[in-house]
Amino acid sequence: MKKPLIGSLIVGLIFAFVYYAIQIIQGMYLSKKYVPDIVDKYTTMDYLQHKITFGHEYSSMWRIIEFSGLMLLGIIVYFTWKILRRITTKSNKSLR
Repeated sequence: MKKPLIGSLIVGLIFAFVYYAIQIIQGMYLSKKYVPDIVDKYTTMDYLQHKITFGHEYSSMWRIIEFSGLMLLGIIVYFTWKILRRITTKSNKSLR
């Protein structure tokens, strides 16, 4: 029982790590490629200053829910893969 639990937690952590890495890379790319509109420069500048200085203000509850969802997705993928592998192994043995 201990081995599948550890394996599923590792897969869940990998899912969370990849998700947050993609978020960071996407944010860096969008910050690099941002070109403000000259006509509305004051409104976009005000908006950007508030977003960059303070970031998004999420409750820590949403971060916990997001991380838990990613872990749950990793656990589901792990056990689905394990079940499918067991089924294919049984079908291969029955064909012999």
